[in-house]
Amino acid sequence: MVQIVDADEYVQLASDQRRREVIFPARRGTIFDRDGQPLAISVDLQTIWTDPTHVDDPDLEAQKLAPVMGIKAEVLAEKLRGTSEDSQFEYLARQVPPKVAREVKELDLPGIYMTPEAKRFYPNDRLASHVLGFANLQGVGAEGIEAQYDDILQGEPGRMILEQDPAGNPLPQAEFSYERPKTGRSLFLTIDKEIQYFTELTLGQAVAAYGAKSASAVIMRPKSGEILAMANVPDFDPNNYGDFKPGELRNRAITDTYEPGSIFKLVTGAGAIEDGVVHPKTTFVVPDALPYIDRVFHDSHSHATEEMSVTEILVDSSNVGTIKIGLELGAERLDHWVQKFGFGTPTGLDFPSEEDGLVRPLEDWYGTTIATIPMGQGINVTLLQMVAAYAALANDGMWIEPKLLSATMDYEGKTEAASPAARRRVVSRSAARKMTEIFTKVVKTGTGIEADIPGYEVAGKTGTAQKVDFDTGTYGDEYIASFAGYVPAKDPAIVMVISFDDPEVIYGGATSAPVFAEIAEFALRRMGVPPQGDAVKAAKAIEEAEKGAEPAHD
Repeated sequence: MVQIVDADEYVQLASDQRRREVIFPARRGTIFDRDGQPLAISVDLQTIWTDPTHVDDPDLEAQKLAPVMGIKAEVLAEKLRGTSEDSQFEYLARQVPPKVAREVKELDLPGIYMTPEAKRFYPNDRLASHVLGFANLQGVGAEGIEAQYDDILQGEPGRMILEQDPAGNPLPQAEFSYERPKTGRSLFLTIDKEIQYFTELTLGQAVAAYGAKSASAVIMRPKSGEILAMANVPDFDPNNYGDFKPGELRNRAITDTYEPGSIFKLVTGAGAIEDGVVHPKTTFVVPDALPYIDRVFHDSHSHATEEMSVTEILVDSSNVGTIKIGLELGAERLDHWVQKFGFGTPTGLDFPSEEDGLVRPLEDWYGTTIATIPMGQGINVTLLQMVAAYAALANDGMWIEPKLLSATMDYEGKTEAASPAARRRVVSRSAARKMTEIFTKVVKTGTGIEADIPGYEVAGKTGTAQKVDFDTGTYGDEYIASFAGYVPAKDPAIVMVISFDDPEVIYGGATSAPVFAEIAEFALRRMGVPPQGDAVKAAKAIEEAEKGAEPAHD
């Protein structure tokens, strides 16, 4: 019966007793910035474990291990005895510091073993924390880029198959095979480490100076869709992610929606110009207050009734004037442009939990919707959606998909470029350039004058949006202050949107605009974008004057 009838069953039972498969986790791929600077790496640390069947005296060994490992002796003793009668594996501590591993090894206790295990390490601490996310103790991406590309970062685990006796000793001349683990693919992001650092630093200083709850900023190259920086303040330390609340780990530039306020007037202005409803010199009679249905809409400051052109309306950020442009455009066309600029749908960025915003369907518009939407109320957007919308103007009317991934690299060093950004035309080049001319005047003479950068022409728009109090369902006493713009205006190298949550000074022109200028100037110099126009002439004149020569005249 044993040797003939049930032979196969007993062969399998014997094999299961002595055959052991050991899995070796693969090293996780590295994450680099656009220049190859490491943002996330994996380092080998020792994981300490025990085989309780090999432990002679659990209590004695626990007493010796406790002061070294910083774990209570009674906790260790319980694991050293085993959680079950046939337990042959119990974790004591995972990914311990080298000093702890060295001291445990020196104790040379029976039944105590160590296995190398890769731990995710973020060498720049909090830098780009909301972009990178983190990998958990098991080496699985849990947030951000780490989660989005977890399947290719993980690699392929290795395996060792061997035969051993009941004491765990390998059997000589028995079956043995070993398959080496393959390191996961590495990622090259579009992020510029230096621009990201300066953006985070400047935002942090501004949050403190303005007494704001938080701030976010996104910087993008409008021609390629590459995101150079994506920053949120407060941030978190991905090396110690467990010390932070879940809400502090989210990338608010992508996951949080808000009413944009006046920076949304881009859609109203561009749509009306593209449809031929108005042109920059078209005039409207603009009072400082406008009764409409059951509400009265006001400009930010009182003024006498005056005749204002479309350019003047946007430069001065007149709510009443913008509503009149929206009424001229009409509900159907306005709804068309809201959707065409990408609001109400995700941008397509490969990033977890991207929100699509909140856009009321046309059939659900009520009496005053046609008045609120043109000036950026009654609609919720993400900061990333606003960046993409302004990038469309900067890119001569061509909307482009934002990108964070530049390329991947396998363990042999072979790289593969990421898929190119999708693009589609939103408005004509003519309409985009007319809007750019208007937005340059916003910075030169209007509400965005604090965004001016010497030597560069800036196009942009300020925004001050009242926040909804969700307890009452009405607008409360808190505001979002923002600035959206691009530079150089005629050949943009970057587009950026900055927002502050409830700063003490609520106006975007006084808070976000100067921060935009500071960050943009650094980014332009970092990218090697030279000053243009009158600034170049002035610099030449100063240089020649210092040499004692007569200034040149062009």
